[in-house]
Amino acid sequence: LGQARSAWLCRREGDGLRWLGGRAREGALDELPPRLLARVAQAVREAQDGVVERPPPGQTGGAPPTGGVGVKAEAGAPPVHALPLLDPETGDWAGVLGLVPDPAAPVERPAHLDQALCALAALVAPGLLGPGASGGGRPAPRAPQPTGAAADGEPGLYDELVTRSPRMEAIFKKLDRIAATDVPVLVSGETGTGKELIARALHRGHPARRKKRFYAQNCGAISESLLESELFGHERGAFTGADRRKKGLFEVASGSTLFLDEIGEMNLDMQTKLLRVLQEREVVPLGSSDPVPVDVRIVAATLRDLDADVAAGRFRQDLLYRLKVVKLDLPPLRDRPEDVPLLIDHFLQRHARQRGERPKVLDRRDERVLEAFVRHPWPGNVRQLENVITRLAYLAGDVITWEALVEDRQLLAEPEGPRGAHAFRPLDELVEELERREIEAALAQAKGNRTQAAALLHVNRRSLLRRLQKYGYAEGDAGDAEP
Repeated sequence: LGQARSAWLCRREGDGLRWLGGRAREGALDELPPRLLARVAQAVREAQDGVVERPPPGQTGGAPPTGGVGVKAEAGAPPVHALPLLDPETGDWAGVLGLVPDPAAPVERPAHLDQALCALAALVAPGLLGPGASGGGRPAPRAPQPTGAAADGEPGLYDELVTRSPRMEAIFKKLDRIAATDVPVLVSGETGTGKELIARALHRGHPARRKKRFYAQNCGAISESLLESELFGHERGAFTGADRRKKGLFEVASGSTLFLDEIGEMNLDMQTKLLRVLQEREVVPLGSSDPVPVDVRIVAATLRDLDADVAAGRFRQDLLYRLKVVKLDLPPLRDRPEDVPLLIDHFLQRHARQRGERPKVLDRRDERVLEAFVRHPWPGNVRQLENVITRLAYLAGDVITWEALVEDRQLLAEPEGPRGAHAFRPLDELVEELERREIEAALAQAKGNRTQAAALLHVNRRSLLRRLQKYGYAEGDAGDAEP
């Protein structure tokens, strides 16, 4: 601490930092604000990739030591000199030694700093410090592991979930307790909040079921008659066109997990049949009288208020009791703004890996850029954010600037003013604009393949083609790569 007001140590976890502890000249140091730690992690990544200019020393409390990265001060947070700790085996950065600089101290590199950094890197390298070695404070961001797999070679329980929100962490604690059980789970939340990702995490957390593939069915995407055949199967000759026996998803997924999305769209007759399957643990295929035993863990999801549907007679109360033995309510993205920077970095990194390019970054020198993302209401939640980032990753330069957002226009919120001053637009017009933008983004990500784009949007291909026709796309427009 001879050259700094305080010093602290963090270990890298995914795209974020886990606080390990620190000291100030006056004694113990409390954990730094999560926003500052996220900025430090971003600055180190950018410096390692060599894609962003470093801020001038006057904005970072003086010049950092050689190899260090300067992070500007902001309201309520001091400047930081971040020294990346390189893993001696992989050469990638494994953590950060952070120094809050003393402007009066000399700027020369302290003696033996290289040896100290090597020793610290060995300590924070993955696997050498267990989960309980943290110095306390808030949990690190939930982010995919650098390898994308757990120690046993299989995906980790939360590898697809990127968050540092306390509300999401509370959900993870429930998942930790129920993942290895067979209790039915009902996941509720707005569209795009990650309901299927939660279902996949539950599947991966079951020691036996994770050995089989995960199965999913959107109950609102197909007709009622077809849904019954898809779930329960049918015998040959059960109806016109049934030229062979077909196993239903319950039979195919026996021993595994079945995710029933949009369960609230199921009609009352199908609800009755589903209730019997859950009670008897057997299905009767269409055209047959012989029951087939099944062993399926059900995870259902809905964006509807099923209690209100029960009161209105649209949903069976006894089925609701069966489905929501455990209920998980996912918060919308607007209620966890601290996750927005993490998700942006995650989607930019993933896009870069898919294309074999260097990841693009936000222009952090212009505060308006990140603020536009954080303040946006995100009606489509994480899925909408992913599509926006994908579009910007294709259209923007190496650094996503304010000018790129102005051109995109979608993120720029209306200025706040007195009630009645807002220039309202017709809702149908807004819905069509959002729908058209999401379709275009999905087609771009799917490289024009409409079947893949439909899967990204959670609709069937015929529904997507109807919407494309509605918005004036002729066959072959929008880069259709299919015959």
